[in-house]
Amino acid sequence: MSRISRIGHAFVVGSAVRVARSLRNRHLLWPTLLLASTQVALAQDCVRIACGQADGCEVSPSRLTAALPPGLDIRSIRGNTKIATHGEAALLECRPASRLAAAVSADRASIYGAVQVTGKLHASGILRFEPNDGGELEFRPSKETLRTGGHFFKTNFARIKLDEAQPPMKIAPPPSLATANCWQAHAKVELSDFSVLIGDTSAAGTYARQARITQASGFTQCTWGGK
Repeated sequence: MSRISRIGHAFVVGSAVRVARSLRNRHLLWPTLLLASTQVALAQDCVRIACGQADGCEVSPSRLTAALPPGLDIRSIRGNTKIATHGEAALLECRPASRLAAAVSADRASIYGAVQVTGKLHASGILRFEPNDGGELEFRPSKETLRTGGHFFKTNFARIKLDEAQPPMKIAPPPSLATANCWQAHAKVELSDFSVLIGDTSAAGTYARQARITQASGFTQCTWGGK
């Protein structure tokens, strides 16, 4: 083989090696770029409400929509709440925003934080006394009541905490259940204006700001920690 032929052969082999390395590096780089682009897309699909006063402020109108029973409406979003149209809001690093840029369905979005729901709910269900870290007294609407709303309502209003209601709730069970650590009764209630805290702590849940028991009967003892 002549010197020129050897140089040409070496150039061809070297070029092939460089191309192979380039393709290999591009193959390794692609998943990284894909992951980065996915994270950017998720960040764009998730906002954290930053209204200037940490989590003590509220943004209204909320621009959150949901299928709710007649008379109920999502009024505001509390500061530091994260709302994601794709992915789990609790797990995302969301971009700060002073408000939602457009209407978002709470039935489809992931929410991590707190929203305020105004209006009055008339419902039948179970009144339950069961002291725990999340409170003592709660109301569990009937299945018929829950069917009047969409995913947001069914998920967050299946159990409504009554401990924060003003004036404070006062209801006494029969003497035979006075010392029971868990009792329940069939009840009809009027509940007004709700704070919905969505998270992974014992404080999470839906709180009624006003509550009135219009009927309670059929008191029975229940098992603490049971359904």
